Amino acid sequence: MIDYADALSQVAAKARRLPAEIVTLTQSLGRTLAQDIRARAPVPPFAKATMDGYAVRAGDTRAHAGGRPVGLEVIEDLPAGRISRKAIGPGQAVRIMTGAPLPKGADAVVMVEDTQKAGTRVKVLRTVERGDNIGKAGEDLQKGELILEKGDVIGPAEVGMVASLGLASVRVIRRPKLVVIATGDEIVEPGRKAGPGRIWNANGYSLLSLARQAGAAASYLGIARDRNSQLKLKIRQARSADILVLSGGVSVGDYDLVKEGLRDLGVRPVFWQLRTKPGKPTFFGVRGKQLVFGLPGNPTSAMVMFHLFTRPAIDRMLGRKCPGLRSARALLQEEITLRPGRTQFLRGVLAGEGPALRVSPFPDQRSGVLRSMVKSQALIVVSADSSRLEKGREVEILLLD
Repeated sequence: MIDYADALSQVAAKARRLPAEIVTLTQSLGRTLAQDIRARAPVPPFAKATMDGYAVRAGDTRAHAGGRPVGLEVIEDLPAGRISRKAIGPGQAVRIMTGAPLPKGADAVVMVEDTQKAGTRVKVLRTVERGDNIGKAGEDLQKGELILEKGDVIGPAEVGMVASLGLASVRVIRRPKLVVIATGDEIVEPGRKAGPGRIWNANGYSLLSLARQAGAAASYLGIARDRNSQLKLKIRQARSADILVLSGGVSVGDYDLVKEGLRDLGVRPVFWQLRTKPGKPTFFGVRGKQLVFGLPGNPTSAMVMFHLFTRPAIDRMLGRKCPGLRSARALLQEEITLRPGRTQFLRGVLAGEGPALRVSPFPDQRSGVLRSMVKSQALIVVSADSSRLEKGREVEILLLD
């Protein structure tokens, strides 16, 4: 058995960044940038009104006599998308809509609520200061300013920012092709009758979903029964994938055929068996450039090991800045007593009351209890030499996004 940190380092050493490709803006959500993006022009490119009202010279609105409204001549109506044909002179105003470019000569906008229209004139009921209700040119971005970096994940805000720069496409890292195979005679696909001694296949679908959530182009090849011929057929079908993930069949039983089947088909083992709980019988190997993960058959163990090893591999292949689950600190809400000797990852339930994050272990930590993954938001990391963690202690957690 090897330690968690050593195993993670070995996975990281084999996970190489994939090449880039160009996608349209509508296809970019969730993708990872392969380029820095800088503003090609100021954003916004011109000073504009941020309120419906009247563009004015701020000094003209201070000419109150005994508190009476100031009257200004309205020389033009200016909707958004048009440029003013006239410059504002003393005693003049332009009726302006939100987003329209500020006319020459104007340095403020009076909100329409603070005015009264009277024919071709407008009464200004409130003094404004220079710059009021105006968005300045370049107030969001200056020309040449770096806004997004290589390795950033494109979310909705990033899509909007790229669009605001006038870009219709972006250069991103190709998604790793990932294939999931479930193994075992005891599992049945959902929607079919299970029958005595059979259970419905959860691993195939949870691992497929985790892979897609992590950014992989993932597909599911179905169930390989506990026969060498079936298993090898499925593995051969996954030859073109960047990552192959199998669940079950990696322990030491008579029907645990995955390790031998992988070796027979040219997969070179890197490690098997970890000093962790859950996930002791986890396998990792390589076939050419392909990464191969043999995960435990217990549903919770399979998901936890995917989070700890397969997800960081996907992140590294995508060139992301911070591979793997995000780490944080939390206060333990109850005492934990454990048998030392292995690094343990306990499913934890978070609470946010007060200034500090708090965490409690889910009551049932057995590897077959998938409900613990449904109800938990974090993994509590317990070092191999720890046998007791007292209530109130600060602990490391890994956030399950």
